[in-house]
Amino acid sequence: MYYGHNLRSNLQEWRNRLYKSNFENINNNYRFFMDRLKNTPVMSSILQTALSNYPLTTEQLNEYHDAIFDNGSGNELSFSNEEHAAAVIYKLHNMFAEKNYDGRVLCQNLGGGDFQESLQGFLDNYIEPVVNYIHDELDEANFVLYLLEKYKKRTEWFLHKNLIEKYRLATNSYEQIFEDDLRLYLFDQGIDNPFSTPKSTSGRADIIGLIDTKDPLILEIKIYDSSKSYRKNRVIEGFAQIVKYSNDYNKNVGYLVIFNIDNVEIEIRSEDADKNFPNKVLFNNKVYYILFINLNFETSASKTGTIKVEIITKEELIREIG
Repeated sequence: MYYGHNLRSNLQEWRNRLYKSNFENINNNYRFFMDRLKNTPVMSSILQTALSNYPLTTEQLNEYHDAIFDNGSGNELSFSNEEHAAAVIYKLHNMFAEKNYDGRVLCQNLGGGDFQESLQGFLDNYIEPVVNYIHDELDEANFVLYLLEKYKKRTEWFLHKNLIEKYRLATNSYEQIFEDDLRLYLFDQGIDNPFSTPKSTSGRADIIGLIDTKDPLILEIKIYDSSKSYRKNRVIEGFAQIVKYSNDYNKNVGYLVIFNIDNVEIEIRSEDADKNFPNKVLFNNKVYYILFINLNFETSASKTGTIKVEIITKEELIREIG
């Protein structure tokens, strides 16, 4: 099960609890909901990105506040798109917290009618836009993970022999073999133009998809092959690069794909780890997915002997980040 799917399920559950609130527990449920958005790194990063794309001055924020509290025109607020709405409304919630407005105060002033009517009005206008925007952004990440998991199975189950033969015959540009294969797959699956590697302040990422959109896919490829001294050092280098590229492109999600040539199991050891696909590392309020494509099927399972384990800790991964 994907990490993004779990986040979406959690978000829906938190939303449902708010909608089931009564006069006695609305304060707690509202506070818990906002705390969870703030303290869940991926969701917080999604919202922070929206805020950076639509910054608000103190004067503008006060104008919004006055419009919804003093003028009673909160339901008529106009936004240019869903991200703009989420940015403004989330910033307003931060202001509400600074002013110590609790759930009851907000429902009474922003909803209208009796408690149930005011609760419904408040949630529809000031919670739902934020929830919907986060859902959409999580869907985007989940779609990419689905494609990458499919690519992993496709490669390991069916195409590993052809790919490893090309790699063995190459005399240089080893990573290009895998880049080309993954690019073609992403293109076939509907990722537009997964070919450009535009230069950023940190260099060139291996794959930049959807480059003409405001939400590009950034993916780095590395090889694990001890015969070429490509061991955990390459994974660590790749992680540092994808962090820098994600920052350059103002992305809250990055992808690192490792093609494993050796008969070794690579384990990412981190407090962020769980049993879900794929490996993930949370760093600086962003999430980074690390996927391993295993290609060493040249020896049958009965003859491989003891499988080595390469452990890479989160501390090692972030060590190279400048």
